Amino acid sequence: MTTIYDLPKPGHVALKRSRALSECIRQEIAKQHGVISFATFMELALYHPTLGFYNADTFTLGKHGDFTTAPEISPLFAKCFAKQIQQISNNLSSNNILELGAGTGRFANDLLSELDQNGCLPQHYYIYEISHGLRKKQQEFLRSACPHFFSRITWLDVLPVNFIGTIIANEVLDALPVHCFHIEDATVKERCIRIEKDEFTWQLEPPTTETLANEILKMRDHYALSSGYDSEINLYIHEFIPCIANALTQGIILFADYGYGQREYYHPERRQGTLTCFYQHRRHNNPLLLPGLQDITTHVDFTRVIEIAADTGCSLAGFTSQSAFLLACGLMNIAADEEKHLSPINEFRLHHAIKLLTMPTEMGERIKIMALSKNIELPLLGFHLQDRRRDL
Repeated sequence: MTTIYDLPKPGHVALKRSRALSECIRQEIAKQHGVISFATFMELALYHPTLGFYNADTFTLGKHGDFTTAPEISPLFAKCFAKQIQQISNNLSSNNILELGAGTGRFANDLLSELDQNGCLPQHYYIYEISHGLRKKQQEFLRSACPHFFSRITWLDVLPVNFIGTIIANEVLDALPVHCFHIEDATVKERCIRIEKDEFTWQLEPPTTETLANEILKMRDHYALSSGYDSEINLYIHEFIPCIANALTQGIILFADYGYGQREYYHPERRQGTLTCFYQHRRHNNPLLLPGLQDITTHVDFTRVIEIAADTGCSLAGFTSQSAFLLACGLMNIAADEEKHLSPINEFRLHHAIKLLTMPTEMGERIKIMALSKNIELPLLGFHLQDRRRDL
């Protein structure tokens, strides 16, 4: 287990903020009679209104942050999505885009720039961003980067009603709080958080809700999980997915995220789950360190996503790897056009970006793209090379 001594030492201001958040978590533990679920801990660590990781003024992505995402690596990612969105828009009565969790705003800028060049600018580009700090940074960046279509961008406080168009969520689902569980002989336990010697530590407890207990038992019995098995279950997704699906009247939802189908997620040999932390680009396995200063994430159970979405009127329109999706959307042709105008050093950077986006050992295989459709039947461009729906 990673300790604080294995990580770069935070600065004085950052450490002060982490200690303030730790005190808030301690107060919550006291209110809950000494123990809280990991989901509660994760929610406070990431989303506390002023001290949480995503709401801190210092939060950023890329080489100056704690981790990077595909849009930060290269505009190629957004340019490929533009090809898919253009196909969708051509088959809808309204051309609108809704992005959930827009990060730095770079994806929106690159996507709109490409759509502009292709004569397919959306009527409205909506951004639903719960972090006020990120929203401010997105507004400043996009006002400067794309002033000629900034007026088309609208930040939302609530999801829209009767939306027609494309909804995009890149690395959003993996940041939803999860409950952690442990299989112990014939019983199931929830891995909760308590305080011991003034530090946060794990404690096994009976599941905090009947719903959680039933979900753990279902996974244990269906996938023959043995004693000593640790993993996690995302119950927040049961509220999140219907909210998105119910906002959509007609169109496509595109999810891009680290994840698996359920059989692979709860494979008997994946005995430590998928819980992962990132601190200054250091990947480790201890989410209890430096609350508010590190990202906490889990992979997505995409089988659960489509099961929930199907109950809200959505259909599975595609599921594949990021590599297959980008290649199907013309990645290499887009790159070849760009390469004609590049210096040798920028040509090298372009090739390096392609490798990061497509190699199986990088993002290419680990990130999956799922498309959900509602009131539209369309063979989507991005899924014609590789159909991975059988994995669900």
